Amino acid sequence: MFNSALKFKKYNLRYVIVILFSFFPYVTPYSFGSDIQPWSFLSVSIFSLVVFYKNIKFKLSLAFLFILSAYSLLLLLIAVDILSAVRSILGYLTMSLVPFVFYYILKTNYNFSVKLLKFTTIIYFLVGVIQLLFNKTFLSFLLNRISGGDSRGVASLTVEPTFYGIICIFLILIFLTLDIKNKYKYIYLLLIQIFLLSQSSMAILFLIIYIFYYFIFKLNIKILFLSFFGFFIIYFFWFFLDLSSYNIRVFQILGQLIENPSNIIIDGSVNERAAAIYFSISGFFDNYMLPNPIGSYSVYQNQELLKQETFLYPTSSNRIASYYGSILFELGVIGIVIPVVYSIIIY
Repeated sequence: MFNSALKFKKYNLRYVIVILFSFFPYVTPYSFGSDIQPWSFLSVSIFSLVVFYKNIKFKLSLAFLFILSAYSLLLLLIAVDILSAVRSILGYLTMSLVPFVFYYILKTNYNFSVKLLKFTTIIYFLVGVIQLLFNKTFLSFLLNRISGGDSRGVASLTVEPTFYGIICIFLILIFLTLDIKNKYKYIYLLLIQIFLLSQSSMAILFLIIYIFYYFIFKLNIKILFLSFFGFFIIYFFWFFLDLSSYNIRVFQILGQLIENPSNIIIDGSVNERAAAIYFSISGFFDNYMLPNPIGSYSVYQNQELLKQETFLYPTSSNRIASYYGSILFELGVIGIVIPVVYSIIIY
């Protein structure tokens, strides 16, 4: 019995390391100078080798992601920035290894993974509350950097409020796929973190987009009633309590949307990421859907900036702040395999 218990602890410890490093990608005991730390990639890579060694069977669709990762290695031949190329290739390898490993983990130890998911949600919330109420740099020594401002929310265990909000959306999407009790309690907790703690304009925009599609596919009387009730509450608080006078980012964004929906593009965070989406996709078509040299994005963007007046806050980095945009810009038309395979896996 003792041997079985010891084996079980080792078995779970392996899962704990992989899952928590993946759910807390910015936390590190030693900084490597980047926002996202390599611990998740290292743990997932080692775990993948163990799974391959044991000849574990997996879905055939996952194999296409590995083929695409191998294809990305060829792009080193046309790269103009080796550091950017290595970072991109590691990113494509991560896209292959993470779904492979988590498919195996969820298949073999589903309940334990759900417990870690709940634990992650609570930890992000507690750290965020402490940062908002007492000390904005609480536990910042665990991160490479932390940024924010008086008009922005807190970052919790990420490096900036925007990433905190995106992590919360990521966790919400996972909870929505689970068949467990009280999952909406954790979803509401994550929504509180997005609106009151991170106050991320980008995360709020993502939520609006998600709700739009949710209405299209899931519309029913109950949801319609709750939506009207929610809009009534927002209307009451906004116009009768004058929330716009508070120096809180989410209220400022709501004010912009109510005043003029097109004003959302003026927000610096949204504008910068919208620029990344636009220029990466336009670069994909301008190059006839062929791969652009890795490291050439900033050069292309600076040329295109002179031709327009919409995007005011672009980054000069070669790092593309758009997931699918970077895939199309760097991998070309073959990169479309990734969203197609992901859709098959999710289905």
